[in-house]
Amino acid sequence: MKVILAGSTGFIGREVLSQCLAHPAITSIVALSRRDLPAHEKLKVALIEDFMTYPDSIQDEIRDAEACIWTLGKAHMPNNDTARRVCLDYTLAAAQVFRETCQKPFRFIYCSGGAAERDQTKSLWFMQKYRHIRGQVENELLEIANDPGFKAHIMRPAMVLAQDMSLRSLVFSLGPSVRLDNLARAMLDLALKGGKKTIWENADINQSNRLI
Repeated sequence: MKVILAGSTGFIGREVLSQCLAHPAITSIVALSRRDLPAHEKLKVALIEDFMTYPDSIQDEIRDAEACIWTLGKAHMPNNDTARRVCLDYTLAAAQVFRETCQKPFRFIYCSGGAAERDQTKSLWFMQKYRHIRGQVENELLEIANDPGFKAHIMRPAMVLAQDMSLRSLVFSLGPSVRLDNLARAMLDLALKGGKKTIWENADINQSNRLI
């Protein structure tokens, strides 16, 4: 299976890439990246300057892909304009290109966050704009997924814990959390097999790892 990865240099994306490289069912990976990555026989790095624009050369690379795991973005953005551009504009631009270009059925695995708010009218007591932006991404991806050839799975992890947790991380883990390797494994399993759920809450992600 050929998959597209976005965000491969980030905290979550690095683990997703590592698991994809190790998985025997993944035969080819196209990493959309602004910088090069270490060479691997499975990996093709498609250098991209603007995640709003996909030239013919990149479309040719992804045309036979069957899934994308999208982890581009950060939990904290410097401002809401940046958050809207990275989280909303980049994600939706890519999803439209994949829907029009790639193999069907196509699975788009989007890493959102547990605090995202899909109700755009709801008042929130912290990070309201950012959480509404993340919720808007989810809403619009689900609209695109009305196309029967395009399936969106939205992952909503809470605290994501590295395997080598510090004492500070251990304290945070007392609340809702998921281990980094388990989150990546759940996303990879969805890319490979699909699933009935569209929205995957933190508890769903942890539960899925007990079934994989």
